[in-house]
Amino acid sequence: MNTFVLPVNGTYAQDQSVTVFTSCLWQTTSTVVETPERVFVFDPAYFPHEIEAVATFVSSIRKGRPVVLVLTHGDWDHIAGFSAFADATVVAQEQILADGRLQEQLGKVLSFDEQYYVERKQACLLPRIDRTIDADEHDDLWGVRFLSVPGHTGDMMATLFVEQKLLVMGDMLSNLEFPFINDSIGYTDSLAKIERLVEGGDIQLLIPGHGAPAGADETLDRIRHDQAYIEEGRQIVREGRQSGWSKEETKAKFLYMTYREQPIAKGISSMHEGNFEVFWDEDVLSK
Repeated sequence: MNTFVLPVNGTYAQDQSVTVFTSCLWQTTSTVVETPERVFVFDPAYFPHEIEAVATFVSSIRKGRPVVLVLTHGDWDHIAGFSAFADATVVAQEQILADGRLQEQLGKVLSFDEQYYVERKQACLLPRIDRTIDADEHDDLWGVRFLSVPGHTGDMMATLFVEQKLLVMGDMLSNLEFPFINDSIGYTDSLAKIERLVEGGDIQLLIPGHGAPAGADETLDRIRHDQAYIEEGRQIVREGRQSGWSKEETKAKFLYMTYREQPIAKGISSMHEGNFEVFWDEDVLSK
């Protein structure tokens, strides 16, 4: 598989079967993967002209093939483009259907659009889910493996194209972000799962939900930095509680953490603070 180059007009250079569109919003990726029998579309996002570009591209290459829309998870920036692919077969991890999850996230789309005056010719609709995936599932007919990868959200699912050795990841292993965590045990288990697949030669290219694709070596590097961040965060919380520090004293030390030897960026520091709350609560529950 060819190596992707830097984005040109928001689109990564494509090889014979993979194209990655990149939104202005958080560099959210919308990935299109062609197989002989199907066209797979992942998380079309976010602004109307960006979603339209993805839809136009898919129409130009479709050639009568069915379209499969895969939602890597249910967060609002990843579901906004459903309406443009309403005729597709929609696949997602089963927890995306948890009570009120999609309704709440659609509300965030509408709120964002209202706040920033985003006008859409096509209204954002609540995604219809045609097929749900529970645990890991190998679909020989489609040539893919669906992998449950909780940790960022409980409903996150990666898709491995077996022949292409391509993994469309969702919101993990970005070059732009430290881990955004809702379950650190699930997160570390998911990292270990991907690590095994890369080391076994099953993944040669990974496409994250935000930022740049990565080859095998870069993917392993991202995994190890994320593992180190999680372990350091846990250790700070563990030491703080063992030393009798208050929650606020422990948090103060936690906030001085770095990621890849760089300070946590102010614009996403709230996510780092959120991770502290996760680590703290998990440590309390483990006692």
